[in-house]
Amino acid sequence: APVITLLGSTPVTVECKSVYVDAGATATDGCSGVLTSSITTVNPVNTAIPGSYTVRYNVSDAASNAATEVTRTVNVVDTTKPVITLLGTNPVTVACGASYTDAGATATDVCSGNITGSIVMVNPVNASITGTYTVTYNVIDASSNAAVQVTRTVNVVDSKAPVITRLGNATENVDLGATY
Repeated sequence: APVITLLGSTPVTVECKSVYVDAGATATDGCSGVLTSSITTVNPVNTAIPGSYTVRYNVSDAASNAATEVTRTVNVVDTTKPVITLLGTNPVTVACGASYTDAGATATDVCSGNITGSIVMVNPVNASITGTYTVTYNVIDASSNAAVQVTRTVNVVDSKAPVITRLGNATENVDLGATY
């Protein structure tokens, strides 16, 4: 039977959505000689989906003698963190008593794509109380890779002068020596 020799290593680890180029194999036979061009390769590797894949190599010689199948394991992994992008400005200044609606953020992941819907936002802003607030955004992809937390600073400020409302008349007459 012919002999198949694997080129490269096994297992191979490939990052999700990257390009995988199989190293291939060679085949020789005592009677037929070099059979490398006759190798049948079944390569199910899909770098868009993390998992373990088996690439299979088979060949037969002119006398229909089949070589022992040779395989390569290809592990597609997702180790890349998602990225959170703030929408709107940072920092934000809000007048005390006004309403505050956060502009939000988007999140993308190399493997999972758009994961904006998975963002966990913590928004402690109380626009009725002056102060500095921090809004946080976090997200984890399907492979449990956590993005670097992104924050927005919201400053609730009181920039309006107080209003004094007089009670009573603007002019009062008081008798000399009387209590006012």
